[in-house]
Amino acid sequence: MPPAKKKPAHGNTKFDDAARRKYLDSLRRGNLKFESARKAGVSYRTVERRRDIDDEFRAEESRAMAEAREGVEAVLFDMAQQGDLGAIKMWLTAHDRSTYGEKRQVQVDATPAAVALGQADALARVAELHTVLAERRLALESDDGILELPSEEV
Repeated sequence: MPPAKKKPAHGNTKFDDAARRKYLDSLRRGNLKFESARKAGVSYRTVERRRDIDDEFRAEESRAMAEAREGVEAVLFDMAQQGDLGAIKMWLTAHDRSTYGEKRQVQVDATPAAVALGQADALARVAELHTVLAERRLALESDDGILELPSEEV
Protein backbone atom coordinates (compact mmCIF):
# COMPACT_ATOMS: atom_id res chain seq x y z
CA MET A 1 0.00 0.00 0.00
CA PRO A 2 1.49 3.38 -1.03
CA PRO A 3 2.04 5.96 1.69
CA ALA A 4 -0.81 8.43 2.17
CA LYS A 5 -0.34 11.87 0.64
CA LYS A 6 0.22 14.57 3.20
CA LYS A 7 -2.68 16.99 3.18
CA PRO A 8 -1.62 20.66 2.93
CA ALA A 9 -2.11 22.68 6.12
CA HIS A 10 -4.38 25.13 4.31
CA GLY A 11 -6.84 22.41 3.27
CA ASN A 12 -7.24 23.51 -0.36
CA THR A 13 -4.90 22.15 -3.00
CA LYS A 14 -6.40 24.41 -5.69
CA PHE A 15 -4.89 27.48 -4.03
CA ASP A 16 -1.35 26.29 -4.62
CA ASP A 17 1.81 28.40 -4.93
CA ALA A 18 1.08 29.29 -8.57
CA ALA A 19 -2.47 30.44 -7.77
CA ARG A 20 -1.18 32.34 -4.77
CA ARG A 21 1.38 34.17 -6.94
CA LYS A 22 -1.30 34.98 -9.55
CA TYR A 23 -3.59 36.32 -6.83
CA LEU A 24 -0.90 38.51 -5.26
CA ASP A 25 0.36 39.77 -8.64
CA SER A 26 -3.18 40.72 -9.59
CA LEU A 27 -3.54 42.69 -6.34
CA ARG A 28 -0.24 44.47 -7.05
CA ARG A 29 -1.64 45.56 -10.42
CA GLY A 30 -4.55 47.21 -8.61
CA ASN A 31 -7.27 44.62 -9.07
CA LEU A 32 -9.74 44.10 -6.25
CA LYS A 33 -9.63 40.97 -4.10
CA PHE A 34 -12.64 39.27 -5.73
CA GLU A 35 -11.26 39.89 -9.23
CA SER A 36 -7.79 38.74 -8.20
CA ALA A 37 -9.21 35.50 -6.80
CA ARG A 38 -11.10 34.89 -10.06
CA LYS A 39 -7.93 35.52 -12.10
CA ALA A 40 -6.08 33.03 -9.88
CA GLY A 41 -8.77 30.42 -10.51
CA VAL A 42 -10.05 30.20 -6.94
CA SER A 43 -13.10 31.44 -5.10
CA TYR A 44 -12.83 34.49 -2.90
CA ARG A 45 -14.01 32.34 0.01
CA THR A 46 -10.91 30.17 -0.52
CA VAL A 47 -8.75 33.29 -0.24
CA GLU A 48 -10.59 34.34 2.94
CA ARG A 49 -10.02 30.92 4.52
CA ARG A 50 -6.32 31.05 3.65
CA ARG A 51 -6.03 34.55 5.10
CA ASP A 52 -7.65 33.36 8.34
CA ILE A 53 -5.15 30.54 8.90
CA ASP A 54 -1.96 31.75 7.20
CA ASP A 55 -0.17 34.72 8.78
CA GLU A 56 2.47 34.79 6.05
CA PHE A 57 -0.17 34.96 3.32
CA ARG A 58 -2.05 37.68 5.20
CA ALA A 59 1.16 39.76 5.34
CA GLU A 60 1.92 39.14 1.64
CA GLU A 61 -1.61 40.21 0.71
CA SER A 62 -1.25 43.38 2.76
CA ARG A 63 2.09 44.20 1.09
CA ALA A 64 0.65 43.59 -2.39
CA MET A 65 -2.22 45.97 -1.70
CA ALA A 66 0.19 48.58 -0.32
CA GLU A 67 2.24 48.33 -3.53
CA ALA A 68 -0.88 48.96 -5.59
CA ARG A 69 -1.76 52.00 -3.48
CA GLU A 70 1.73 53.47 -3.93
CA GLY A 71 1.17 53.87 -7.67
CA VAL A 72 -2.11 55.68 -7.09
CA GLU A 73 -0.56 57.85 -4.39
CA ALA A 74 2.25 58.82 -6.75
CA VAL A 75 -0.29 60.01 -9.34
CA LEU A 76 -2.26 61.82 -6.63
CA PHE A 77 0.92 63.52 -5.41
CA ASP A 78 1.79 64.61 -8.96
CA MET A 79 -1.71 66.08 -9.35
CA ALA A 80 -1.31 67.90 -6.02
CA GLN A 81 2.08 69.26 -7.13
CA GLN A 82 0.39 70.62 -10.28
CA GLY A 83 -2.10 72.57 -8.15
CA ASP A 84 -5.18 70.32 -8.22
CA LEU A 85 -6.93 71.49 -5.04
CA GLY A 86 -8.92 68.28 -4.63
CA ALA A 87 -5.74 66.23 -4.89
CA ILE A 88 -3.96 68.56 -2.46
CA LYS A 89 -6.74 68.18 0.11
CA MET A 90 -6.92 64.39 -0.32
CA TRP A 91 -3.16 63.92 -0.07
CA LEU A 92 -2.80 66.15 2.99
CA THR A 93 -5.79 64.55 4.73
CA ALA A 94 -4.45 61.04 4.07
CA HIS A 95 -0.96 61.88 5.30
CA ASP A 96 -1.66 64.17 8.26
CA ARG A 97 -5.15 63.72 9.69
CA SER A 98 -4.25 65.49 12.94
CA THR A 99 -3.64 68.75 11.05
CA TYR A 100 -5.76 68.43 7.90
CA GLY A 101 -8.42 65.90 8.85
CA GLU A 102 -12.00 66.74 9.66
CA LYS A 103 -12.32 68.12 13.17
CA ARG A 104 -15.26 66.91 15.19
CA GLN A 105 -16.47 68.14 18.51
CA VAL A 106 -18.38 65.78 20.69
CA GLN A 107 -20.73 67.13 23.30
CA VAL A 108 -21.71 64.88 26.17
CA ASP A 109 -24.92 65.55 28.04
CA ALA A 110 -24.15 64.57 31.62
CA THR A 111 -27.24 66.06 33.18
CA PRO A 112 -29.07 63.78 35.61
CA ALA A 113 -31.95 63.39 33.14
CA ALA A 114 -29.58 62.23 30.38
CA VAL A 115 -27.70 59.87 32.67
CA ALA A 116 -30.98 58.32 33.84
CA LEU A 117 -31.94 57.26 30.30
CA GLY A 118 -32.51 53.55 29.96
CA GLN A 119 -30.83 51.57 27.19
CA ALA A 120 -33.96 51.48 25.02
CA ASP A 121 -34.45 55.24 25.40
CA ALA A 122 -30.81 55.90 24.65
CA LEU A 123 -30.89 53.75 21.50
CA ALA A 124 -34.07 55.50 20.34
CA ARG A 125 -32.40 58.89 20.87
CA VAL A 126 -29.31 57.77 18.97
CA ALA A 127 -31.50 56.66 16.06
CA GLU A 128 -33.33 59.99 16.14
CA LEU A 129 -30.06 61.95 16.13
CA HIS A 130 -28.73 59.77 13.32
CA THR A 131 -31.78 60.69 11.22
CA VAL A 132 -31.30 64.40 11.98
CA LEU A 133 -27.64 64.13 11.01
CA ALA A 134 -28.50 62.42 7.72
CA GLU A 135 -31.06 65.16 6.93
CA ARG A 136 -28.49 67.86 7.67
CA ARG A 137 -25.87 66.13 5.54
CA LEU A 138 -28.33 66.00 2.62
CA ALA A 139 -29.18 69.67 3.12
CA LEU A 140 -25.49 70.60 3.05
CA GLU A 141 -24.99 68.62 -0.14
CA SER A 142 -27.92 70.30 -1.86
CA ASP A 143 -27.36 72.98 -4.48
CA ASP A 144 -28.36 75.95 -2.31
CA GLY A 145 -26.02 75.05 0.57
CA ILE A 146 -28.44 76.54 3.12
CA LEU A 147 -28.91 74.60 6.31
CA GLU A 148 -31.97 75.43 8.37
CA LEU A 149 -31.70 74.58 12.06
CA PRO A 150 -34.37 74.77 14.74
CA SER A 151 -33.95 77.95 16.79
CA GLU A 152 -33.03 76.16 20.03
CA GLU A 153 -29.95 74.65 18.37
CA VAL A 154 -28.54 77.92 17.03
